[in-house]
Amino acid sequence: MGLVKKKKAAPETAPAPSAPATSARAISDPAIPDGRRDPLTAIEDADASVRRDAAHGLGHAAFPGAEAALARRLQAEGDAGVREAILTALARIGTPDAAAALVPFLDREDAALRNAVLESLQQMPAEVAAAALLPLLDHADADLRIFAVQGLGGLAHPGGADWLKAVMERDTDVNVCLAAVEALAEAGSPEAMTSLEALARRFPDDAFVAFAVDAARASFHGPASAADEPW
Repeated sequence: MGLVKKKKAAPETAPAPSAPATSARAISDPAIPDGRRDPLTAIEDADASVRRDAAHGLGHAAFPGAEAALARRLQAEGDAGVREAILTALARIGTPDAAAALVPFLDREDAALRNAVLESLQQMPAEVAAAALLPLLDHADADLRIFAVQGLGGLAHPGGADWLKAVMERDTDVNVCLAAVEALAEAGSPEAMTSLEALARRFPDDAFVAFAVDAARASFHGPASAADEPW
């Protein structure tokens, strides 16, 4: 029998290096292919699509500091799609910090942004949004008081009617009071009739007040006759 040449053993291969662990702050969104982008960094990327995906990721997971990062980006953001993603993310986060981060934007000249911010606040838990808006009712700027009234009027909160009634009874600016009348009429709050009548007595010579009070009364109980007028 001939000798059989012994085969050389296959060289041992080193185990393949394991993939680096994904950062705890990585975006889990499938729009980020490698899953390793830090959204708190990506939110400042030069590419609007990356910023939009980062905002989306921040809104879907708990990232410490997300509220501040989103608000900081919103201050400078010029892309409408990214703006919308940021506002949606803050509304989804819905924490007191998220609400507080949005309130300063009510003082911006950009009316579209102000309206979008109010919508985002109204999508948050009512108690969270109310806590952020109520302090504005005492602000020296009547416009900010109006925005606060509009925001509070859109919340499904049991204290909403009482807050708006207090505005009609105390605020010295007729336009703020008219905003409260409109909000109460839209919410359907007939318990506000006493405050509405008090408002009419406070501004007896203002045709806009008379019209708004009559319209609110009609929405609650139907049109009043002249004999029903309390003033």
